[in-house]
Amino acid sequence: MIHEIDIDLPVRTVYDQWTQFEDFPLFMKHVVDVRQVDDTHTHWKAKISGISREWQAEITEQTPDQRVAWTATDGTENSGVVTFHALDDNTTRVVLQMETDPKGFLEKVADWGGYISDRSKKDLEQFKDFIEARGKSTGAWRGQVERDSMRDLHTREDRLRELSDHELAKRAEEAGLERPLDRNRDWLVSALARHDYDRNAGHDSHDRDGDRHRDGEDARTS
Repeated sequence: MIHEIDIDLPVRTVYDQWTQFEDFPLFMKHVVDVRQVDDTHTHWKAKISGISREWQAEITEQTPDQRVAWTATDGTENSGVVTFHALDDNTTRVVLQMETDPKGFLEKVADWGGYISDRSKKDLEQFKDFIEARGKSTGAWRGQVERDSMRDLHTREDRLRELSDHELAKRAEEAGLERPLDRNRDWLVSALARHDYDRNAGHDSHDRDGDRHRDGEDARTS
């Protein structure tokens, strides 16, 4: 799912506010609590479709004023990337791309009904209202996290291996992979992981491989 919204503030202000993950419950009503474990790891508690969920998330890529990408490392499966685009000195377009894997009958029904997509769109609208009302961010973290492509691929492969043969074939068919029913399981896992990785990285014009590093000048919280 992909959503975007234009915010009447400079890109630096908008980006800085997004880095304040522990403030997300102030405007995302389904997010109960976010705890910043360290610069690249967070712990989330949320209520989705009336069901409580928790997960650990890792920031896999972060470039100040441009993008933040993340993936869940356990718990409720989700990943995504948010990008920031300066339309002019006082207007920023925020584009949110997310992937989720609903667990359980009620959550799947909510997903089929468009609830999760609608909720993500509403989150962006509430973020816009929150930051525009303040006119400034509650804090900032200007550090950089470079994508570790091999680790990202391996994480995606590990998750895909947990799927049944039927679910794996269905994912492959939805991704448009050629003749998924004729492929063996290992091939499907590898091809799907690469497909998901490439799609998640599609908003970036640079292929960032190598070790993750930080160059922080401010704290994540004010």
